[in-house]
Amino acid sequence: MHTNFDSKVLEFNWFDHIFFILVGLILPAMSLISGSMDDDKSYQLPPKKHLYYTNGLVLFIGALLVLSSWNIGNKPWDILGIITPRFDQTVIWSTFILIILYLADSYLSLRSLKDDSEEFQSMSHIVPVNWKEYRHFIFLAFAAGISEEIIYRGFLIPYLLHYLPSSDYAYWIAIVIPGLIFAVSHFYQGVQNVAKIFAISILFGIIFIQSGSLIIVMIIHVVIDLLSGILGVIAFNRLQKQNES
Repeated sequence: MHTNFDSKVLEFNWFDHIFFILVGLILPAMSLISGSMDDDKSYQLPPKKHLYYTNGLVLFIGALLVLSSWNIGNKPWDILGIITPRFDQTVIWSTFILIILYLADSYLSLRSLKDDSEEFQSMSHIVPVNWKEYRHFIFLAFAAGISEEIIYRGFLIPYLLHYLPSSDYAYWIAIVIPGLIFAVSHFYQGVQNVAKIFAISILFGIIFIQSGSLIIVMIIHVVIDLLSGILGVIAFNRLQKQNES
């Protein structure tokens, strides 16, 4: 992988190490222990409106912790990805493949709605099922798209690259590990969705390193979350019509 991305100039402190342990080890472990969401656990969740705003605020706080540590440590902002993106064939093709994969998966999900109705119903505790809920979901979509990219791409990838031996393999390891952590942290969405999220995360990592910027992945991430919410509303409306007929 050809890139000018250089994280060896960074100096990480004790806070960065604790934050890595929290995000990279503790949160994914907690997600695995809690398992995927089902009807038996749904009563434990707050109303979705509160869930969206609470989770969104937690994500924003996590991103602010990264930004604060970056500022206090006088780390270069361009390595975090706060920079105008560079475009090359890898960035363009990775973005194109990511968009095609997401659109294809969304189309197939709607096509198989009748056969996978139980899977959609199992997500009703976190996915908006009407436009009223979607209005609140928009906040979470932006919070996740911005904050998760700062944490999982902007922070984790440079952190890992700083400690990995310099080689082309280091870049792939630094892409795969955050992608796996990010996917496992969404285990509550089910094993099948974890696999999809992992594939998307790998492409996010490639785009981030090759473009040197968080801007592209943030925009795509927000758009994907917004479209996923719309897909949820459409899917549950169709399911309701199917049950009524």
